[in-house]
Amino acid sequence: MSAANSRIERFIKNLQQSLKEGSYYEGHQELRAIASRLVKQKKPERAIQLLHLGALELCQYHQWGSVADLTLFMLNIYVEEPVPVTEENKERVYDILEKLSQATEHYPRVYESAIQWSIGALGNGVGDSQMHHFVGSILRNKTRYQEAENHFLVGTPESPAALGNMLFEWAARSETSDYGVFAARGVLKYLALGWYEAACSCWGAFIGRLAQTQPEAVSEKTGGTQLPSKVGPIYYASGQELVNFVQLLLLTVERSEGSPSSESARVFGSLRTQYEGRFGVNAGVVHELLDEVAQKFFGVVVHRQQSLFEIVNSLFAAPSRPAVTASAEDMD
Repeated sequence: MSAANSRIERFIKNLQQSLKEGSYYEGHQELRAIASRLVKQKKPERAIQLLHLGALELCQYHQWGSVADLTLFMLNIYVEEPVPVTEENKERVYDILEKLSQATEHYPRVYESAIQWSIGALGNGVGDSQMHHFVGSILRNKTRYQEAENHFLVGTPESPAALGNMLFEWAARSETSDYGVFAARGVLKYLALGWYEAACSCWGAFIGRLAQTQPEAVSEKTGGTQLPSKVGPIYYASGQELVNFVQLLLLTVERSEGSPSSESARVFGSLRTQYEGRFGVNAGVVHELLDEVAQKFFGVVVHRQQSLFEIVNSLFAAPSRPAVTASAEDMD
């Protein structure tokens, strides 16, 4: 063991003793002071190691304010150095975020800072997709669906199925009969981003759950002669016109030829005319998203003032009938 690691280990042991005695504030402040000294001595790696281990120790005592402060300090070092986005550097953050997620007050500040670090380090304007998926999964487990959705939209290849399952859970909790609004919010946003495979994966997870729980209303109509499709099995949802619309849209996009004069573009236009207005208060948002779909898949030039991510993150209101529970009262 190096002398530096030995000193860090010795300090952590002292910290553990202080915490056992209930000296939480004192332990936090001393740890912070030592980390600051290490940064001034141009030893950021040691400071990061110390802050990481110290934050984990404080997690055991539910000192969430101190945990958040030390983690934000660590992330600030990540930014200032700058520290690259590697599995090791992300794992330190994940270790803490998983425990800190118990603290609603402090958790958002920390995961937002972590994602900002990854955005700056990667320079891609979005950040690390794995980190987005990790954060989205934690938020989904906490039923913070609105926040989780935004992370899944820019996550990993596993995120679309996770989003589809989450949207089904959200719809079920809302006690709404209009499942199509929930299916559309995932599928339309992925299509607007140009990620067709993700839209199909999201749809597959959603419709699979709906067919399983409502077999009397949702039946498979694929048949033996159906051509292979990325959309998967073809379903008909009785009394769920917006669910059926989402599937028809995916099938139409799959056959797109990139030309506004193509047959698929004509079918797409017909679908818009027939269904867009049926989204009620969400018709305006759906219109913007479908404009993006038209441009990306059918070569239709659309002039707009909003950026793509402003459109994707536009307010998507929950169905007004029947009443929606508080946890799903607004969809954005």
